[in-house]
Amino acid sequence: MKIVLFEDLKYKNFYPISRMRTVGEIRTGRYTQKERAVVEFGDSILIHSEREGFGDDIEEGNDTLFLNARLKTFSGLKDIKYGSIVMNKDEIVAYRLDRIISKGDIEKLNITKQAFPLYDFIWDVIASLSDRLLNDIKDSPEMGKIESPPGDNIAITDPDKIYIGSNVRIENGVLLNSSKGPIYIDDDSVIRASTVIDGPVFIGKGCLIKPGSLIDTVSAGEITKLSGEIEGSILQGYVNKQHFGFLGHSFIGEWVNLGAGTTNSDLKNNYSNIRVYPKGKEYETGMQFLGLLMGDHCKTAINTSFNTGTIVEPFCNIFGREFSPKYLPPFSWCGDKIREYRLDKAMDTAKLVMKRRDVEMENRYEKRIIKLFNETKRLRNKEQ
Repeated sequence: MKIVLFEDLKYKNFYPISRMRTVGEIRTGRYTQKERAVVEFGDSILIHSEREGFGDDIEEGNDTLFLNARLKTFSGLKDIKYGSIVMNKDEIVAYRLDRIISKGDIEKLNITKQAFPLYDFIWDVIASLSDRLLNDIKDSPEMGKIESPPGDNIAITDPDKIYIGSNVRIENGVLLNSSKGPIYIDDDSVIRASTVIDGPVFIGKGCLIKPGSLIDTVSAGEITKLSGEIEGSILQGYVNKQHFGFLGHSFIGEWVNLGAGTTNSDLKNNYSNIRVYPKGKEYETGMQFLGLLMGDHCKTAINTSFNTGTIVEPFCNIFGREFSPKYLPPFSWCGDKIREYRLDKAMDTAKLVMKRRDVEMENRYEKRIIKLFNETKRLRNKEQ
């Protein structure tokens, strides 16, 4: 039996992070959704998307278990019988068939109604981060292992709740506080002196945490540089946040560079729930703490400030003395006013940034960028 994660039409609810990747590739704790499925099923996982240029080619005609990529857990779905479908109210949770489902197939299948929890919006991922990290890390067989001896004067509150991978360097004066949750530090990472890490925290491979940082309830994907105070946030991977400044209850996409002093607010002065305004529409998040949602390949100048619930789409450059607008469409050049970021310039910079990390831009990825630029021109015209 093959396993496929499928994107449904709610992938747009996960903008700006799902602009450049499928929902199945979004980090939702220690793992991306695809990695989470691999842990559950132990098989190679494919991703189906109706979006051109996204996902994998799905070979039909095989016994396949299709799982909604928005599922908060994939447990309890392994034993679905062939010809069956699981529905959560009117949403498809999972089905087992030899082909991608069509509307006509649903009424022919054996339907089970069951309330499997699904993520509905990208901010739901932030809201559940602490619990997801706790569950993702605490039962890992690696917990309690220290593959790289730390330096002198390192404080560890509970070694059984800590994992330190191979070739990890931890300098003097670091506190690994696992009293509230476990801490997982993957291979080849560096934790500089006088840093405090309050679990639950996941630090991916090849990360760097600069001296004197405070890291609290954070998931950082591979090759990410961190500094300052970071709380309740997800960094998809390949992020440069290596200068002072506060990042709270935020989600940052790949290939982002946050200039020195870049800071976001994640709590309103009146302590009320935070609203967001993607593409001019208002959404009530139900969250008291919510910071910055920033897509891939964005850059900020020094001392850039973001208000609560700000959404910045991919390929934006932000600078200036005032707060950024609460919503910036893709390819925005935001200073004293919003202009369009030229596609050729954006592409050249993206290739340069990726090459600095030994990643060559694939032709498929380049086509996604061009398509995103062309499809969102109307959004930019509206904002200018």
